[in-house]
Amino acid sequence: MSDIISLNKVRKAKNKTEKQKKAVENRIIFGTSTKIRKVEIEKAAKESKNLDQRLLKTPDGNKKD
Repeated sequence: MSDIISLNKVRKAKNKTEKQKKAVENRIIFGTSTKIRKVEIEKAAKESKNLDQRLLKTPDGNKKD
């Protein structure tokens, strides 16, 4: 005699595996995780700020090229 299976559980399990496959594909396509992306953005902003602070200004207040 065969076991009784819940079709609802089978459907949910199938959907879960499909979502996991899609997530893996999206990670490959779209790249880095959110945490890493935020760190990179903060690092770029900090470097930009440091460069702006090091610019020389002329006596009339304009930035020297």
